Amino acid sequence: MPGQKRIVILTSLTGGGHLSLAEALRDLLTSAWGSQVAITITDPQPQIVGWHYRMVSRYALRLWSAEFALLDSPKRARLAQRAFARLTRRALDATLDAAAPDLVISTYPFFSYVAFEALRRHGERPLALLLSDPDHVHATWLAERRAAVTLAPTRETYQQARAAGFASVRLLLSGWPVRGQFLATSATPEAAQAERERTLTALGLDPSRFTLFLQGGGEGSAHAGRSIASARAVSGAQVILAAGSNRELLARYQGVPSVAALPYTANIAPYMAAADVIMGKAGPNTLFEAVMLGKPFIATTYIPGQESPNLAFIQRHGLGWVALTAAQRHTLLARLVRTGEALDAMSASVNAYRQWNLQATASIAPALRALLESHPASRASTEGG
Repeated sequence: MPGQKRIVILTSLTGGGHLSLAEALRDLLTSAWGSQVAITITDPQPQIVGWHYRMVSRYALRLWSAEFALLDSPKRARLAQRAFARLTRRALDATLDAAAPDLVISTYPFFSYVAFEALRRHGERPLALLLSDPDHVHATWLAERRAAVTLAPTRETYQQARAAGFASVRLLLSGWPVRGQFLATSATPEAAQAERERTLTALGLDPSRFTLFLQGGGEGSAHAGRSIASARAVSGAQVILAAGSNRELLARYQGVPSVAALPYTANIAPYMAAADVIMGKAGPNTLFEAVMLGKPFIATTYIPGQESPNLAFIQRHGLGWVALTAAQRHTLLARLVRTGEALDAMSASVNAYRQWNLQATASIAPALRALLESHPASRASTEGG
């Protein structure tokens, strides 16, 4: 289509967080620009990278934590970026040759250096980075400061990027984007309540009972069994379990009283919206998806090192609770079921952050449009059709 902007979003299919961010940007820009933009999401990493992540995240979290900490220094981060570039340069060049993008965005830190260098060889197209940490920015993100714009999703990451030397004119406090389905909320509280009742009834659950949504599938270990046991031990509580692609987990809880086990579904937001709280591993995307639905989050576990700072972030901004032991979860859930005051107070602070995040993410599309319109190579590409 003449005049259509071509955007490539580089991400990593390891886990799900980087991909969720890529999809969130795709949804946001498509909503803002419609047919004026063509977006491709791709991961040009060799398959061994994904295999390594699956193995260590499931069976060797201490090794993953050690690797994360090892690279979290400026010197080692720069060395790692250059080593990674050797693995991906050829595939990335092929991707850029085929797509001829006007803009490249990366939601994965290891693509920042290699993408910038590749774009220098492909007509100086602009690069945008979206930092994928809400509280502690890993050094692999901070090692590359030459991008045309860097999106810092929280106040904390913005300040860390500034302290690391990112130029303020190329740094945007962007908020944390979420996929479009988490923004499609009901127009009125009455409509939301009616939708909740329909969803819970269809799942065989009681709309009058306290409901928690548990994200139990995906990569890594969310200790779903322990969290479900804590919930079922509290009278009046019921669970929506998102088992994802974990067939063993799905089979284990099929037909269990007060538990509705869901297989993988791309449209998960309605089920989260039907719950009173969201419970699970302290991954940032699930956390912000809960925030944008106005739901408090209960962190039950985390990936050491990588997700440890998220616990303090949750508590600092009043986005929910941290309950890492069975005793803590039982006590918390019993209190939430018994009285609505604690839930109401936390919901109020969640909604305050939700409003700030909505305003911040509204700046992303205009900033990227301005970048494309001001960049000579992208402007020439558009003018030439």
